[in-house]
Amino acid sequence: MSHGGESLDLMALAGIRDLRDLRERAQAGDPVAQFNMGVKYAEGIEVQQDYLEAARWYGAAADQGDAPAQFNLGLMFYQGIGLRKNLHYAYELFSLAAAQGDARAQAGMTAVLGEMRGDADSPTH
Repeated sequence: MSHGGESLDLMALAGIRDLRDLRERAQAGDPVAQFNMGVKYAEGIEVQQDYLEAARWYGAAADQGDAPAQFNLGLMFYQGIGLRKNLHYAYELFSLAAAQGDARAQAGMTAVLGEMRGDADSPTH
């Protein structure tokens, strides 16, 4: 992100100096730091990519009502990335985020419902 030709470091603006500082804040219960730890593990930024660890951090933030974390964890359940695909959990998480105005989560709910309807129509279910 750039402002007036200078690159802005959003973590630095939030007073977070490095990964250790971010981890300490996340462990202390800061939902924004927990979400950002989830992103780091999901994307393999400054840490080895680990989807289970990402899900753990997203879950901690989601439990505190963090809509982006609810969406990201819902997406992991919806797509089966690092977790067993679970449309019911995905829908629940998307609905929590959508209730806070997350438009992506509303689209996620629609996608889950479409897939559930497809499963119900399947002769094997």
